[in-house]
Amino acid sequence: MVSRVVCPLILLLTGLLALVTCPHSKVEESFNLQATHDIFYHGVGPAWRSAIAQQKSESCSEVDDQSSDVCNELTANADLPYDHLQFPGVVARTFTGAFVLSSIARIISVIVPKSIFDLPSHPMAVQFLIRFELLILSWLAHVRLASSLEGYFAKNKQVKTPQFIFGYYLLITASQFHIPFYSSRLLPNTFALLLTTHAYAEWFNGRPDRTAIYLVFTTAIFRCDVLLLLFTVGLTMLIRRELRIVQAVIIGIVTGIIGVLITAPLDSVLWQRMVWPEFEVWWFNAVDNRSSEWGVMPFHWYFSNALPKGLLLTMFLVPLAFLNLIGWTKEKPNNNTVIDHTLLQFFISTFGFVVLYSFLPHKEMRFIFPALPMFNACAAYGLSKLHAMAVTARKGAGMSFISKGLYFCGLMAVVITMIGSLLFLRLSMENYPGGAAVEHLKNHFEAATEIITQQAPKWEDVHVHIDVAAAMTGVSLFGQRSVTQHYPIQMSKSGYEAENDAKYSSRSYTHLLSEEQSVQGYHVVDTIEGFPSLDKRNLRIVTNPAIYILERDGWLPREYITRGIKRKLNWCHIVIALSGFIIVAMGLQKFIGRTKTHMF
Repeated sequence: MVSRVVCPLILLLTGLLALVTCPHSKVEESFNLQATHDIFYHGVGPAWRSAIAQQKSESCSEVDDQSSDVCNELTANADLPYDHLQFPGVVARTFTGAFVLSSIARIISVIVPKSIFDLPSHPMAVQFLIRFELLILSWLAHVRLASSLEGYFAKNKQVKTPQFIFGYYLLITASQFHIPFYSSRLLPNTFALLLTTHAYAEWFNGRPDRTAIYLVFTTAIFRCDVLLLLFTVGLTMLIRRELRIVQAVIIGIVTGIIGVLITAPLDSVLWQRMVWPEFEVWWFNAVDNRSSEWGVMPFHWYFSNALPKGLLLTMFLVPLAFLNLIGWTKEKPNNNTVIDHTLLQFFISTFGFVVLYSFLPHKEMRFIFPALPMFNACAAYGLSKLHAMAVTARKGAGMSFISKGLYFCGLMAVVITMIGSLLFLRLSMENYPGGAAVEHLKNHFEAATEIITQQAPKWEDVHVHIDVAAAMTGVSLFGQRSVTQHYPIQMSKSGYEAENDAKYSSRSYTHLLSEEQSVQGYHVVDTIEGFPSLDKRNLRIVTNPAIYILERDGWLPREYITRGIKRKLNWCHIVIALSGFIIVAMGLQKFIGRTKTHMF
């Protein structure tokens, strides 16, 4: 019973640790993060009104009535307060996940009295809350999968059910780096991982139709590449006659249409054009094959690099799931087969997904996130077998010593994996120099407030430029708002789009957040370290200058230059985290009890 409480809380704590120690986000997460900011603070109203105005404008053009008052009042899209219209990126992405999270945050901001805590006036707390919401949703999905996995073994009468498989799945997942770290990060891959985890849970619960529904929804809304997983899982279900062909076709068509109807209207309004984002992504990757512009890896990369890095030593537990270890400790084994087929059908589907994805030249670890829960389920089953061997081995026999030694090695694999993951987390803390630069700039302004109040120039004359390197390593609209709401300054940033490739000489900036140390007419007031690496010889983390805060010469007397201001601890984050943790811990027992009751 203790493991049913402790292990879920360990997974939640590892996710919270990653959230608190790495509060900023990188370029892969920037779209959804900026989208949650815009929807939370501006809503969908401006985009909806602009879409209606566009329709009126087209009507005006058709009737050639440009002199009417209605036509003269139409405004351009450039006036819309949305980041994605200025920085559209390579392909359109869906706003569905960002809309759900920001809506929850807006509801919370309405419920909590402003006299107690005015959430909108604390942008970084809003950012933290939105990421915390995603963390809780992801965590609940893994707890549900663990319960479903345990229930699957309880129903399988041919298997001596390992009683700790629920806790082992969560413990193994918590010991790794990627799932706890990315569970609170607003990547499309994280939303896809959340839904595919539920899909696996439904499959273990004996509801393959719901598994197919989850996978189709995920493919249509968040990640078109989940189509590969849908293919391998669906093929397995058809071969094993868990689904009929007609049933599978109906589920695919109906669920696909519903998914498009959910995502396309919202995205079309916010993108100001008719769009189904994941279809554009599929066309970009599959038809145009342009993803290779971001790098090409060999076919074996997922197996030789990504999975070993993602699983670390727990990968050695995976093969044990397919060996009949428990029978080895008994005088009369129940069967003579060496292969354990209990999870084989599930694993082959996931393994096939990784194989198919390996044909795509461009590879990233996050692309195979949907495979990790199934690998962890197999690792948990393997560790449970070692546990069963250690418990059931005859006392005093040589087999008892070997069994307990193997179980100890299995536990040590989990412990060492967690140590390695903590090292990865420590390295990641230095990976967001752009976000840290905004905090340092705000601290610099706080230190300079007195002199700026007494002397010219005024705050209205301050204009900060953020270059591409800073924007890609942690600068967010939440961070910018945390500065501009205290100081009436202007902040603008560059992008890799040609129209957003700003030059320092094009405007009169007073401050620069730049990867360039030497810019004529400016001097460095602070340096933010980044590019972390592990110095194995001296056993320390080495960083190098990544982002410089530069100030225009003569803007402030040199004696007011501040250097090396450390990031202040934001107590709002800790209050939100602790409050959420207490609420979740109180409701955990009830949630697990209801889940088991529903399963059985």
